[in-house]
Amino acid sequence: MDPIESAPASSSSSDRTKAERQAQVKPILEKLSELKLYASKFTAIKALMMQIQDYVANGEPQKVNIVFPEFDRRIKGTLETNRHAESSIKLKGGDKRPP
Repeated sequence: MDPIESAPASSSSSDRTKAERQAQVKPILEKLSELKLYASKFTAIKALMMQIQDYVANGEPQKVNIVFPEFDRRIKGTLETNRHAESSIKLKGGDKRPP
């Protein structure tokens, strides 16, 4: 009999598959498109897209904290690989503090 191959130690049943990670980022990509926030126009969106690509391709969780100076905002959130954790990306208020 052939030995049964086991999954790699880094993978677990609670990790999202590549298809699930793609489904996780789809609403984010749709919203960016709806708001006309394109990577070709904004370097912050380009940086976000690179993190999204890494998340989908490699299955590594991503903590997002990108300065978006054109709108005096930050893009913040997490892209989680664990099925039990929520992924979210938000456009947060600027870094300026009142005097």
